Amino acid sequence: MELILEEYVHENLPKGFQPYSIYCMIVDNVEVGRLVLREGRDEEVYFAGHIGYSVYEEYQGHHYAYQACLLLREMLDFDHLLITCNPDNYASLKTIQRLGCQYIETKTIPAHLKKDFASEDTEKMIFIFKK
Repeated sequence: MELILEEYVHENLPKGFQPYSIYCMIVDNVEVGRLVLREGRDEEVYFAGHIGYSVYEEYQGHHYAYQACLLLREMLDFDHLLITCNPDNYASLKTIQRLGCQYIETKTIPAHLKKDFASEDTEKMIFIFKK
């Protein structure tokens, strides 16, 4: 697997949004998913997380999100990053557990941030991913 930077988004962001990078997950010259790396202090990305990932449905079940996070850890110099997920997102929870992330807490998304999340998102499980 390789991570290819597709886009760095840093201009004309909505208020409260931090710059972020979008990476394509490539396996055997095929894009299998995306990984988003958000910049910012922990407080600024507490509910969204520094890392977000999605694997296209036809490629799920091969641990590609896990592999992408490991590659990101090799590529970047960081002490820790936050990864969050919905409590009912079992696939993401398995990835987070496989990465050995430390659980911080499950917290309700504050009302002033709800507009930044899907309507069905009410709370997030928050984890630390260490170098």
